[in-house]
Amino acid sequence: MSYVLATTESRVRWYTFAVGPNTKAGSFELLEVLDLKQVPCFPDKAAAKQVALALGLNAWRYVKI
Repeated sequence: MSYVLATTESRVRWYTFAVGPNTKAGSFELLEVLDLKQVPCFPDKAAAKQVALALGLNAWRYVKI
């Protein structure tokens, strides 16, 4: 089981971004369709939260895959 980051809107969109030491605030795109080849997956909520904070997200939703 893993987690992905999504928007908190009523129509959920998916955050896609490069994962690594160069992760910067605002360096993400939003996808309308969940494509697990493009959307990074994380082993737990703590790891997903670290990346969300690094991206500068103010609000996000965890989705368990």
